[in-house]
Amino acid sequence: MGHEERVRVSAELERDRAGLVERIVTEVYAEVPAYRALHGSQLAEVRAITGWLVTRSLELWVRDASRLPPEDVERLRGIGRARAADGRSIGAVVRAHRVGSAAAVRLVREQAGDRLDADDVFALSELWLASLDQISENLATGHAEAAEQLDADRERARRALLDDLLIGRQASQGAVRDRARTLGIAPPDPAVLVVAEPARDPAERGRVPAENVTVSVGLELLAEAAPTGADPLVTTRSGRVVVLASAEDAERVTGTLVERGWHGCVLEPRGLTDMSAAYRLADGALETAPPHAFGADGLLRDSDACVLALINGGAIVPATVRGVVLGPLLAHDNLHLLETLRAYFREGAATTAAESLHVHAQTLRYRLRRIRELTGHDPHRPWPRFVLETACAIAP
Repeated sequence: MGHEERVRVSAELERDRAGLVERIVTEVYAEVPAYRALHGSQLAEVRAITGWLVTRSLELWVRDASRLPPEDVERLRGIGRARAADGRSIGAVVRAHRVGSAAAVRLVREQAGDRLDADDVFALSELWLASLDQISENLATGHAEAAEQLDADRERARRALLDDLLIGRQASQGAVRDRARTLGIAPPDPAVLVVAEPARDPAERGRVPAENVTVSVGLELLAEAAPTGADPLVTTRSGRVVVLASAEDAERVTGTLVERGWHGCVLEPRGLTDMSAAYRLADGALETAPPHAFGADGLLRDSDACVLALINGGAIVPATVRGVVLGPLLAHDNLHLLETLRAYFREGAATTAAESLHVHAQTLRYRLRRIRELTGHDPHRPWPRFVLETACAIAP
């Protein structure tokens, strides 16, 4: 065929460029399911990219070039980045280019007819194969770059949302709802707040933990817990990991903390608008708890945190401490248990407490077991006893 004939065929195709592009896009639309969901402006962009690639390929074919130049490669990376931003999978994008390339070669052959000789066919095939390889590689590179950046941006935005909840900024129901919608997430509400850190020697209290607690550590902790409910949030503050999760997922997170041997404070579910006060309570508890307060699982709960806040001058009222610690014992039907607990603390032994109440010692021991079951605190153990006794000492 030669150079002049390639120029003529290329010019003929360029004169009907719109029709050629439409036929290619139609095949892509039919063969790639993801492209059937595109709306008008997205299809217009597909046509524009197809037109550019057709024109560039014909120009390179005429010049007997075999690869796309650097400026075209960079444009392809940009297209890959754009596809990541609008949520199209790289697999669908690459497949669309494969389908489009095959359609373009076939249409060139139809237009040229028997004017193509072996050298022309080989040159066109070599160009399209090399170009398709470049297209796939650089679309994927751009897509991966943008996806990584988008993931980082989304994670930063999610972290910023939790940070604001913890300090009470933009924490109204409307503001939280709008930000969650923008991020495309559904944070749990009510949610469990978990504040945790690697267990430290008492002598190191108040210092930065030896382990470098970063957001990546928090994300790793969350990944190990394998949450299944609403979208959890994670951040780090003052060398501690902070997780906001559903009750079900929080149980998994605390299980992971126990396996790691970490210390933590896990609070009962609260509304998102109450997370600032909850965080101050949990963080203060971790900062001031004596080593024996953590118990076998290394965790503090609401009652522990409330008592610690009370004795360390935190922003908590005695009535709240009394209600959180004693809870069910304040019900009318359980007042005999509260009386039993007070007698046990006053007398110092189960037998003498039973005598003062005029009940059998076995009855008193049964009541103490019920108190442990209802409150979660064993009055025979030092720290739980201290928590219960502090609450009992609060009037009325």
